[in-house]
Amino acid sequence: MRTRTSLIVIFVLFLAFGGYSQTAKDHFEAGNRYYTVKDYSRAITSFTAALGLVSTAPEIWFNRGQCYYFSGNYSSAIYDYSQAIKLRPRYTDAYFQRGLSRNKLGQHQAAVGDYTAAIGISPADATIWYNRGIAYADLGSNDLAISDYSRAILLSPGYVKPYINRGAIYFKMKRYQDALADLDKALSLDSTVAEAWGNRGVVRSTMGSQDLAIADINQAIKLNPNHAKHYLDRGIAYYRKKQNALAIADLSYAMTLDPNYYQALLVRAAIRFDAKAYAAARADFEKVLELKPGEETALRALARLKAMGY
Repeated sequence: MRTRTSLIVIFVLFLAFGGYSQTAKDHFEAGNRYYTVKDYSRAITSFTAALGLVSTAPEIWFNRGQCYYFSGNYSSAIYDYSQAIKLRPRYTDAYFQRGLSRNKLGQHQAAVGDYTAAIGISPADATIWYNRGIAYADLGSNDLAISDYSRAILLSPGYVKPYINRGAIYFKMKRYQDALADLDKALSLDSTVAEAWGNRGVVRSTMGSQDLAIADINQAIKLNPNHAKHYLDRGIAYYRKKQNALAIADLSYAMTLDPNYYQALLVRAAIRFDAKAYAAARADFEKVLELKPGEETALRALARLKAMGY
């Protein structure tokens, strides 16, 4: 059985080796065993040995591609998926995985092409529409992304992730009520998704409902206590309530979780500046520039502090 998820876990476990050598079959099966225990390096070695004996089996190319994909070697994965497609032009899973790999490399338009090919073969697969929506969103094509997320929802009404992603696009477009409706729906389907709680908290904070926002983000933190962004978002909500001490505590903790999280440091610096804690604000802005050289807000703030004598 093959199950596709947003990060696909597809693997060919069985291959008809009629006419192929027993040795090729042994290498293939060994590769499968290594893959199952996530020993991708040995799996790649086994599949490579199988391909040295049988180079015309698309399943072997595909499985080795999966090993490269989960090893983070997306370029090699793309090569293997392409070989599988050459051997089997209507190989939906190979198009889908190549699309995922290309999107990982920032090749969003090429990823759209692969997902479109996969949709042409398997138009009822909601996950392909969802992932093409991601690629469109990465390209900044918000309307196309919304259309694909909506198709995924139509095909699979219980699929939570399209609601979350469509809600994020609505939020970027300042369609806050639509974003809130999607996140409400996502949480009605699955209340254990921290991202949905956190995103709804951000929407509510932006709409001015800080207490409701903090309650949502608290739920997100309960579900995923080590996610730095939740503390940034809650810190912003506290700041909007003029509870600066709580805001700074959250932003500082976000930096503890992720020392390179310059966005949290930037907000903390702004709060300190507004509170006239200029020396502390300057230190934060300077640290922001260490983490992200040329960050414009920090540069402007430091110039202003210098003009003020700090």
